[in-house]
Amino acid sequence: CGVLRRKALNMAAKRIGATKIATAHNLDDEIQTFMLNIVHGDPMRIARTGPAYDEEELWFIPRVKPLCEVLEKEITLYAYLKGIRFQEFPCPYASAALRNDVRNTLNRLEEKHPGIKHTIYGSAEKIREAIKERKPKIHLNQCKACGEPTTGEICQACQLLQKIKAH
Repeated sequence: CGVLRRKALNMAAKRIGATKIATAHNLDDEIQTFMLNIVHGDPMRIARTGPAYDEEELWFIPRVKPLCEVLEKEITLYAYLKGIRFQEFPCPYASAALRNDVRNTLNRLEEKHPGIKHTIYGSAEKIREAIKERKPKIHLNQCKACGEPTTGEICQACQLLQKIKAH
């Protein structure tokens, strides 16, 4: 879902002439993504995440994450107290995803060691900056199928849609 959502956000932002996309990613999202990149054996991807992703390519709208240091439960509590509607039920496929296991592990650690999520986030930021200093900047290409940004020839969204159409 994330691949298609990111593509849709980029396309919509370009359509309205936006110069930035603000997402509601929170601290939990950020550290889960950090841990998933490690678990998947892709630590270099860490450099492309974080509070702001400011790739300056013509067809990529930079992201900012103003809530990236706020815990998910704090945002949920605020929304509840202010009467702001939010999605209460998880994705029906979430339980099978590795992210769910990472989320549960991090939540157990936070219960046992309060503040550990903030500590992990701080460490992730230091690692991200160290990787950015050493890693050459990635040049984005335009997807040959849809024209959206990609690091390869065909973006992940188009690859996914091609697989779906093939079945």
